[in-house]
Amino acid sequence: MPSQTVYIGTYTEKLPFVDGKAEGIYVYSLDMETGALSYLSHTTGPRNPSYLATDPQKRFVYAVQETEVDDEPQVHAFAIAGDELRPLNSQPGHGGLPCHIVVDATGQYVLSANYETGSVAVYPIEKDGSLAAASTVIQHEGSGSSHERQLGPHAHAVVLNGENNLLLVPDLGLDQVLVYQFDPHSGELKPSDPAFAKLHTGTGPRHLTFDPKEQYAFALGEMNATIAVFAYRHGLLNPLQTISTLPADADAAPSCAEIAITADGRFVYASNRGHDTIARFSFADGKLKALGHTDTLGKTPRDFAIDPTGSFLIVGNQDSDSVATFRINRATGDLEPTGHIADVPNPVCILPVQH
Repeated sequence: MPSQTVYIGTYTEKLPFVDGKAEGIYVYSLDMETGALSYLSHTTGPRNPSYLATDPQKRFVYAVQETEVDDEPQVHAFAIAGDELRPLNSQPGHGGLPCHIVVDATGQYVLSANYETGSVAVYPIEKDGSLAAASTVIQHEGSGSSHERQLGPHAHAVVLNGENNLLLVPDLGLDQVLVYQFDPHSGELKPSDPAFAKLHTGTGPRHLTFDPKEQYAFALGEMNATIAVFAYRHGLLNPLQTISTLPADADAAPSCAEIAITADGRFVYASNRGHDTIARFSFADGKLKALGHTDTLGKTPRDFAIDPTGSFLIVGNQDSDSVATFRINRATGDLEPTGHIADVPNPVCILPVQH
């Protein structure tokens, strides 16, 4: 029976916003016929491995250690060894609360975003998959609105374009998507021209994704529960539309977490924490159209992912310790519960991998 491996990042410690009680990174198998998740293994440590990424060859997994700047934030490397992860090494995070991570298309560099301090770090990857010392660290400067969460920079994601030569960094504190030229030969970052795109005050941009042809970019606003649609070309972001991820009568506070688009570019999804839903949109001719909301069958949908075949959407409900799977209707974009929910403590990041 066909299956995929799903790696799940978690919180292992009690923090102001989560009662972390997991042990490390959890490994599950996804049944591609039923959508059921079956436990395979988990690591003991690292601390708060909240976000994960894999290399293009699917040989290694990289994880942030989401701890504060005075509490040894790190980035960790693991080798995929069958159904388990084998620790390789770690490097200093070069900023507080590392919260997002990506591997470049060549498999030669890991890039991470640090929320607390608003910085971005680049790490060369050694031949054995371990991490070398950071080759580049970029510190953001400035502030956004007078809101307490925007008194300084808060880099929240690292997103490379398809050509692997531009890095886009949504910064929640600055209400900007910063754009850097990325040299895949040296790992160097330098500001592009223009160096950023501005979003509405109080947006709090968190994550970003492209459409499959990279003609459009979608920036998810955590603080105001919106998706900003941009026309995109060679690092230039031209605003086209802003649409809410919440229904007009929602009584939940805005708190978006993740955004994803189907491989055919027809449907976009975004998670609403508090409202505990996945907002569904159709996309055509540069415009999103709201389709409705799907209950995530748990509390605080921190992250979700579409599996590589486009068959399932997998949701991690952080505060109900559960991961639910939904079958994607490719014609309508609807999400149909499979009836399968796995018990996983504090799921934060969902990383499905097809070997």
